[in-house]
Amino acid sequence: MKNISRDGHDFSLPEFLAYASISGAMRPFKRATRYAIGLIVPDWDRRVTYMRAALVVIDRELDFRFRDQVKAFDDEKTESSIESVMDMLQNTKTIILFKSSEAIPSDLRHALDAIVQVPPPDSRLVRGVVRWAYGIGVTEQQAESLAKSNWKRLKLAMTRGRPISRVFAVLEKMAQEEPSAPKQAKDPEALSDIRLEDMEGYGEAKEWGLELARDLADWRAGTISWEDVDKGVLLSGPPGTGKTMFARALAASCHVKLIATSYAKWQARGYLNDFLKAMQKSFKEARDAAPAILFIDEIDAFGSRDDAQGSNASYDIKAINGLLEQLDGIEGREGVIVVAACNHPKMVDAAILRAGRLDRHVVISLPDQHSREAIFRMHLLESLGVEDYRDFAAATAGLSGAEIQKIVRNARRSARRRRGPITRADVILHLPFMADIPPNILKASAVHEIGHAVVGVALGMDLVRVSIAGRIRVDSSLQSLGQARFRRGTWIRRTKEHYLDLIAMTMAGMAAEEVFLGGHDDGVAGNEGSDLFEATKTAIALERSYGMGEKLASYGDLRRRHFEGFGHFDPMLLVRVDCILQEQLDRAKEILARHRKACSILTDELASRLELPGQEVLDALDGEDENRPRWSA
Repeated sequence: MKNISRDGHDFSLPEFLAYASISGAMRPFKRATRYAIGLIVPDWDRRVTYMRAALVVIDRELDFRFRDQVKAFDDEKTESSIESVMDMLQNTKTIILFKSSEAIPSDLRHALDAIVQVPPPDSRLVRGVVRWAYGIGVTEQQAESLAKSNWKRLKLAMTRGRPISRVFAVLEKMAQEEPSAPKQAKDPEALSDIRLEDMEGYGEAKEWGLELARDLADWRAGTISWEDVDKGVLLSGPPGTGKTMFARALAASCHVKLIATSYAKWQARGYLNDFLKAMQKSFKEARDAAPAILFIDEIDAFGSRDDAQGSNASYDIKAINGLLEQLDGIEGREGVIVVAACNHPKMVDAAILRAGRLDRHVVISLPDQHSREAIFRMHLLESLGVEDYRDFAAATAGLSGAEIQKIVRNARRSARRRRGPITRADVILHLPFMADIPPNILKASAVHEIGHAVVGVALGMDLVRVSIAGRIRVDSSLQSLGQARFRRGTWIRRTKEHYLDLIAMTMAGMAAEEVFLGGHDDGVAGNEGSDLFEATKTAIALERSYGMGEKLASYGDLRRRHFEGFGHFDPMLLVRVDCILQEQLDRAKEILARHRKACSILTDELASRLELPGQEVLDALDGEDENRPRWSA
């Protein structure tokens, strides 16, 4: 506090407290001549006070009215906030305030020199500041009361020369005259008490969770040992599929405490030692609360030690080693279930997924039609009819559970504005705008998907169903117009013939368009994940990973890696790959031409009904090719 004046800057006690807290947190940068620091403040409602104090920390001569060196980051307007911060980073010294670690965009996190957590003022700091600024001694209890006080009232009550007893009398009167908050009804969106038993659309994850709940009950009863209980699981899936909600529901069904954390929370201060200490603290909290579930979000942010490189390699490797040490439970973690979540499971270090660690991997996919109906039913608290849920689900194909929850939240807001219960119209108002697919496009989609289905069945694959979309959302998102879904065989020899069949089936949509429509459109090859892209990956892997091509040398599983540039490394590779693709495309065309009549009938049926079961396709081909192979054999 010796660097500022008691009488300058129009400071009162709140600003003095904020200044002392920031100064202590930024002590390592006291002598730095240049820096860009992110501060996570303990109470976002006090951010203006922290901004004024931060300006004086940068330069005690600064006028707090000019804020071009300090900014409170608005995470609700991320893009515009980042733009303004980019200009500020050109200053010699910059401080950005954040409400939480999660509110810091990843690009900005790397651009800042450090991210520092500002602790809330404790009684010791309050006593020191009050004595320094006002010459008043306060007790430990009074200091705790001042620390918890509303800072706006504190600014009014704490004036120079006023006895401390009078300060507390004023604060008490202010509190007494504050209008009491109306009693809040239970928030229908809180879902804090939801259990796995109530959730739909989680498939294997739900089954695993319910089995875990039974095992934990048996472990508590002493009928099984801890060695018989699954100790960890990795949940993966696109953003918004409800991985965090699953963890909350799992804890409720298991009747255990949930400790939720993330890579970003552990890494908030930036330094490796602080990172490891935060990680150890989370595991200790879970051990102390055992039985408990420790939920770790963003575990793919650790990356893999095999890919660690550059100046951060040592940091990343030591961070992963620290996590492995905690997962192995050198200090013992009996009663602690670790549930980790990520969007990119292939980025997770293989050692994290070994036996005894996170050895179970469960994929949580985007919800299907039935699951979307159940999600609407859950969020709407069974307040509407069955047909309503079915219609809502049909209009939200491809949306995540989080996006559906947002639709219901907006619908509730509409209902509140008109002071009535939520209705079908409220929900429809916030559904994505849907448009019917024109008949010619619908027919082309049917041709494409029947191509996949017929060639797959002809090659012995087990078709579950084939479907196309009759309506589509009018927005800029990528949406699937159809799918031929095959069941993966349990015992399959993955020979060269297996992969050639797979390539032929993958190219069959293109083949069908060329055979029955005279040419294919760019949908078969327009983006990563398209038919041609996937077939090319498989062909490259066949040639350069599995020893099934002209050369035996392997580059690993190229189907799981980005393969751009391999053509330059091996100039003849793409020539051989192109030959494979052309041969399998011709093979698919021959199969479709042989079953032209069945394809025509199936295409008309699919365009009319939008979905056909696999057995119907199989029946249509029966008698035309009695000697079809079976992948499941």
